[in-house]
Amino acid sequence: MAAALTGLLFTALAWRLDWSLALLAYSYLAAVLVPLAMVDLAVQRLPGVVVLPSYLVLAVAFGVDAVLHANYDNLLRSVAGTVVLAAVYLGLALAVGGLGAGDVKLAGLLGLALGWWSWTALFTGTFLGWLLAAVVRVALRTTGRAERDDPMPLGPFLALGAVATVMLNATGS
Repeated sequence: MAAALTGLLFTALAWRLDWSLALLAYSYLAAVLVPLAMVDLAVQRLPGVVVLPSYLVLAVAFGVDAVLHANYDNLLRSVAGTVVLAAVYLGLALAVGGLGAGDVKLAGLLGLALGWWSWTALFTGTFLGWLLAAVVRVALRTTGRAERDDPMPLGPFLALGAVATVMLNATGS
């Protein structure tokens, strides 16, 4: 299932995005997000051994793209997006709990990826992820499949919100 979903995402990205280093970066991100989401669903962990190196891969791809195409604004916004989302999620994790270190690290990575497009994409992707998580949580609670204090992984929803935003906002505006 992971291979099929990743292949579908590769195809969709190639169809929606111009051939560029950004396409390479988002394809890599898709290849990472699918197994991360599956691991988070299974064991409620987002392994740093996968998330942390992904920062370097995306930063290098976006950095080279910025130099080759003078996209310095995109690069600066991407770095700022990383800092903003990681800081917000860290603040939430410390203040109210419920978020793990993996969620904080993934948020920073998604800030890097979505920030490359625009601030609107960053906020839209973040909002969509939380909205999807809330809808699923309400559905689980309503149907009696989850109790109030039952843990629920956030990573798959953050990933889905980010992917949907990139696919729907491929122009980066």
